[in-house]
Amino acid sequence: MVIGLVLLGLTALMLFLGVAKKVFQNFGVPYLAAFVLVGALIGCAFIPSFSIGSARISVAGFIAPTVFASVLFFLAVRRREAWRALVSMTAVLAVYVAVRLLIDPITSATVTVIVAGFLCGAVAYLTAKTELAALAAVFAALPVGDVISGAVGLFVSETPIALGSAAVFDAVILAAVFSVVLYETVAAIKRTMNARARRSLAEAEASEEFDPNEYKRYFDE
Repeated sequence: MVIGLVLLGLTALMLFLGVAKKVFQNFGVPYLAAFVLVGALIGCAFIPSFSIGSARISVAGFIAPTVFASVLFFLAVRRREAWRALVSMTAVLAVYVAVRLLIDPITSATVTVIVAGFLCGAVAYLTAKTELAALAAVFAALPVGDVISGAVGLFVSETPIALGSAAVFDAVILAAVFSVVLYETVAAIKRTMNARARRSLAEAEASEEFDPNEYKRYFDE
């Protein structure tokens, strides 16, 4: 869970410094509530997994993302972004299941986390259109994808079902952070380009208003 905890720690630090305050406000999450949410995720990472029958359930890798997905979808419904979140969730789910079934068996857990995190974050950015919908899609799709890939593993190789894991927790946090970073980066680039375009337009209009021929006749006289 090192990757997820490091990213959450950086997020908490950015919140403390006020850098990430506006990002959470864009989701409709108050400043203090953002601290609570980030702290809750960090705290869940230290809660041990438990078993129900033959299934192993991770609090950080399954229960916490599911709860957060419910909260984010509730906010998405209030802001009329639920449809976008559902569409994005379907795309992210397909990518995550493909990574788990095709890449996970032949690579290490760390490589799987990095590949799944960046791919799912990028797909969420491309399909959700808003930061809130992207986060809702990521937090919902990865736990569901873990259930699907676990069911496939149980059917194919009779692997015991494990709902969530440290790797899933890392992948969720990495995908969520990466999607938000993409949104903020692209938005910053657009703001810079628009500011330059407005400045260039203002300079062009100013130069058009100054007509040297208007004053030339005074010198000719």
